Amino acid sequence: MGRPSFTTTNVTPWYDQGQRLQPPEHLGPIEKQAFVDLTSKVPTAQFNEADLPLLTRWCELELQARLAAEELRANGMLTPMGERSPWLSVHQQAVKGQAMLALRLRLGPQSRASKAPKTLPSRMSVYEKMDLLDDDDEDEAPH
Repeated sequence: MGRPSFTTTNVTPWYDQGQRLQPPEHLGPIEKQAFVDLTSKVPTAQFNEADLPLLTRWCELELQARLAAEELRANGMLTPMGERSPWLSVHQQAVKGQAMLALRLRLGPQSRASKAPKTLPSRMSVYEKMDLLDDDDEDEAPH
């Protein structure tokens, strides 16, 4: 049995207010809410002032993706003329931009996790190879 794991809690000390980034003034209410939602769900040390432009773009793309998704839900993926809705490409571009920024901002689980130790596969024995290469001839025994 291995060593039991432990959980840490990310707490801002009372004497160190202002560690979290504040939303920029030019953000609208929906983008500001996306900013607060995002920054409140990650450790305080994850973002610094240099990340502010990327965070702002992520929040703007979040708004675009939401609006496009609402339009697509309300009106469908095709226009009344049977053509592709222009909201589909807006949604695709916003989501693609968010995915690229998520990597830069380390928002995904793969980006946050420390690298796993490199493990090499164990060698396959001759008998395992024979088992895999066997064509199940014994199942087709003559009657």
